[in-house]
Amino acid sequence: MVSNKNIFYATNPAKIADALWQVMMDADVDIADMLIFLPSRRAVRTVEKMIAQKKGGVAILPQLVALGEGVDEDPDEEEPVDVWSNTERVAVLTKLLAADASIGSLTKALPVAHDLVRLQDYLENEGIDAATVDWAKLVDGRYADHFQNKAKLLNILSQFIHQYTADRVTSVQARNRDVRAWVEKLDDYKLVIVCASTASVPPTADLMCEIARRPHGRIILSGKIDGREQDLQLETNPYYSEYKFLGRMGLTPADVLPIDVGPSVIDFMNWAFGNDFSPSDVNTDLGNCHRVIVPRESDEALAVAEIARKAIAENKSVLIITPDLAGNQRIATAFSAAGLDADFSSGISGAMTPAGRAILNQLDEWIETDSDVFDRIYMKADFNLIQAISKIVDTYMVQFKPHFVIDDAASIQVWQAIKKLSDALDAADLRLSVSEARAFIADAIGAVSVREKKNDKAQIIVLGTIESRMQTADVVILTGLNEGMFPARGYENAWLPRRLASQIGLPSPDRKVSLQSLDFMNLSCGAQVYWVRPKSSGGVDTTESRFLSRVVARRGRFDTTDGVEVLETLFQNQFVPDVHLDTSDPNPPVADWSEMYVTDLEFLIHNPYAYYVRHILRLSVLDDYWVTPDALRFGLLVHEAIENMDVLDAGALVAEMDRLAKELLGRGNLLIYFWHKRFMEMAPVIVRELGRLGKYRSEIKGSVVIANRTISARADVVWDGGVMDFKTGAIPSGTQLKDGTMPQLPLEAYMLQTGGFAEFTAPLTGAPIMKFLKLQNGDVGVKPYTEQETQQYIDAAIAKATEVINQFSAGQAPYAYYPNCKDRYKIYDDLARK
Repeated sequence: MVSNKNIFYATNPAKIADALWQVMMDADVDIADMLIFLPSRRAVRTVEKMIAQKKGGVAILPQLVALGEGVDEDPDEEEPVDVWSNTERVAVLTKLLAADASIGSLTKALPVAHDLVRLQDYLENEGIDAATVDWAKLVDGRYADHFQNKAKLLNILSQFIHQYTADRVTSVQARNRDVRAWVEKLDDYKLVIVCASTASVPPTADLMCEIARRPHGRIILSGKIDGREQDLQLETNPYYSEYKFLGRMGLTPADVLPIDVGPSVIDFMNWAFGNDFSPSDVNTDLGNCHRVIVPRESDEALAVAEIARKAIAENKSVLIITPDLAGNQRIATAFSAAGLDADFSSGISGAMTPAGRAILNQLDEWIETDSDVFDRIYMKADFNLIQAISKIVDTYMVQFKPHFVIDDAASIQVWQAIKKLSDALDAADLRLSVSEARAFIADAIGAVSVREKKNDKAQIIVLGTIESRMQTADVVILTGLNEGMFPARGYENAWLPRRLASQIGLPSPDRKVSLQSLDFMNLSCGAQVYWVRPKSSGGVDTTESRFLSRVVARRGRFDTTDGVEVLETLFQNQFVPDVHLDTSDPNPPVADWSEMYVTDLEFLIHNPYAYYVRHILRLSVLDDYWVTPDALRFGLLVHEAIENMDVLDAGALVAEMDRLAKELLGRGNLLIYFWHKRFMEMAPVIVRELGRLGKYRSEIKGSVVIANRTISARADVVWDGGVMDFKTGAIPSGTQLKDGTMPQLPLEAYMLQTGGFAEFTAPLTGAPIMKFLKLQNGDVGVKPYTEQETQQYIDAAIAKATEVINQFSAGQAPYAYYPNCKDRYKIYDDLARK
């Protein structure tokens, strides 16, 4: 038995940082001679700020170490060279598993490989060498064939991996090695403290035991361990891991000493989460806690925003706990709408970033359309995935959805994950189809936690449960308090039965329930706490978290009136008085005979309602601040550069387009690099074609009267005998030109034919000619039309223009809404009435 009287708890777990400070001060040791272990990097930052504040702003800090426990990893931190990364392990295992006839493909093998890697890591974390387990003997004939087959695979793979890795270790092995290596350095410091660790992971528990045995060691447990021994032995008990740790030291909860940092509701929580139902005189007043139940998940995010808004108005700090990434995103959206500034640096999945979603969306489109684009690019890149993705981004950047900034912090972390995957695929000599590439990329970037820059100025912080340890605020909001979410299920292998898992030494999945219950109890000791849960999720009724049920069953007296007020506020904000909706097509009382541009005529042909909104109501669509410059603005930039061109020189034209791009995008935007490559491709062709025309004018206005209505145009290029239109996107098809449904260039030719451009004339005989100058990415050239073709298209355009003018101007037909899949027309859909 070891008892140095050096294991403590805080009387208020929400003020555990204050307890740490007391221990530091009571030791009479210079801070610079201290070594302090904390649960996460965020906790390290919290302690750094606390020390600086206590010391008046300047202090030599102690050695602060984040034990990690597998979370809160730094995305910029490179793995040691002797580490065999999980990405490499998954790639190798996928290749091996795909060779098994029962699996047969990389796509099917990938999730199995990922699950096996996770299982092996879990075994390592618990001190179990997978290579020493006789899986075939463990899973014998009593079990189903698929259990036996996977056991044989795991047996082979465990032995193979052990030989294949040589001197390299896995990430988990490296982390556990580094934790245990601190034992050799403990005597280099005059005071060593572990604060707020649960001792739930064996390497951490080993280190804590070594520290507790030393006279200069101090342990501050996460919570106030208390309760009956038979309760503490249950794997779901909040103090299960701490009880086991004390047992290793030959100690009991009675040996843990209190640090008085003020009162809290922890005594009630300990009683509520125990199984002793005999009468107790514990104080059941939870006046600091407020329960808020909302109808749906979306309402939960709005309720959180409303609670946070009220707190900020009272100059209070706010800590929000979200147990899942989707809830984090919903809250971020609600905060954006409410104009609330918050620190969301806890991270999101790389697959949820704009860059990650755009890449996956593009691959999905090629898979759905059975396109060979990826295969061609991949082959040209010598089957190097990162080079192929770089080419895809280079080629399709303008049309990616969603748009993203290629060199922002989130995108760079996505590219790093894909580069790591690409190297692993090369090492494993794997070549992928487009569907396999999609699966591997989704797996790789989905495992990356992309973190925003920490917003130190924000009064609101949004964190996950583990990151919340040692964090507190004036107002604490716990969200997602439903079964399956908070608490969530612990790790449980899909094919390894619980009894077998226990037989080889794996802990129960209930350990996660234990840890989350401790988080719930400690966080509920805050000054003002809100418990928020939605009654339904995805249209399905939810079950209240067992943590709330425990509090209710023990008759904890918490507040519900605040929740009612929050819901009333939400209802008032969402309530919109009923107004009769006129679903008829608009039909102005006065006929529209105003001059219109040929581009408006195209709207009248394809979607009369969009024409009505754009031309008659004069409504325009506001630019979306969050959307990066798209293909339309790229085209406008090219037109402006050509109009500004004084001499026919390709270099000068590229320089002008570069200048305009920098003005539009801002210097330093990596999109300039991709646009510059397009400028270099198109500039020589533009200069060559314009040089062949002789005298010409760009961006010149012309007009013509058709069916008693004036049609105008601003032509890209006009010369004696022809007109030219620049197209950075697709040119009209032959069918559209023959039908007259894309009349812009043919009507410009008609204007030239009838003297509509004052400075230029058509040929004395025949029709003028028209040309499209194609400036698409990878398809730069000229599409000319003969005099006969041009005349055919002119006649078709005149007929179509006459038809719609007679219909809508002379006939005063209502402006009907025509559904259309093209973005230029769909953008007006929000204004449509049916």
